[in-house]
Amino acid sequence: MRLDYIRPFTDASNEILQNYLKDGIKISDITLKGSFVNTSGIIAIVSLSEDVIGHFIIDMKVETAKKIVSIMNDSEIKDIDKLSLSTIQELINLIAGLAVTKLEADGYNVDISPPVIMKSKDLEVSISDSEFLHIKLDTSIGDFNILVAVESEKE
Repeated sequence: MRLDYIRPFTDASNEILQNYLKDGIKISDITLKGSFVNTSGIIAIVSLSEDVIGHFIIDMKVETAKKIVSIMNDSEIKDIDKLSLSTIQELINLIAGLAVTKLEADGYNVDISPPVIMKSKDLEVSISDSEFLHIKLDTSIGDFNILVAVESEKE
């Protein structure tokens, strides 16, 4: 898995989250995971196609999701409801869109699917035959787990 495919997603995640969380974001861990992903509570999946084929995932605990949704909507969220899921979907759209813009600036043509949002604690998901690169972002409201798997690339 090439770094030039991964970096746009970590940079975009950092930039978009930084717009909402003013007190800093830190990459605390980078590991290679198998093709199965264990979720923390809320998972958003975006598929990549064209020059880069694979998946981009953001995973977070429900409490972290409530906090980011509260910040984005400027009102306290007590439960993950339809509005909350829509807000998370918009967050993922912003991150994925910025990542694609960065990839296109590097000469790649990449298309993305609308995000699929799931809510489930301890769900094990397999959506790729490839291994996932897991980047853990520590923030003041909780951890965001960024996972990227590139299955193939157009040469």
